[in-house]
Amino acid sequence: MPYSGGEHLSVAKALYQLNFYLGVLNIPLTVKDIYETAYRNRRGDFYDDRWLSTLDQNPDVADCIQEPFTTQTIIETLMRTGHEPIVRVLMREVRKRNIGFTQAYMIGMPRRR
Repeated sequence: MPYSGGEHLSVAKALYQLNFYLGVLNIPLTVKDIYETAYRNRRGDFYDDRWLSTLDQNPDVADCIQEPFTTQTIIETLMRTGHEPIVRVLMREVRKRNIGFTQAYMIGMPRRR
């Protein structure tokens, strides 16, 4: 896949939003934990997660909390950009911790007359 700054930005935003979700739900797990589980063994000596600590330093990433997002949009972004290992680890952790969730995203409702 050719380099795409947009793809990297969308992944950074998805991970930042996921970290936000985990924090709001008070789950003792971070994106850094999930990323490490997904990639440390796979990447070996080439593993590096320092960039995750600087996500909020990019205004485009930090401002993404103001954009509409759901767990579904986060997972779709990660899957579309080849980060299935992160999604697998996340799903495993959700099951292991017996976390249940529902999702509702309302764009608008028609007015009643």
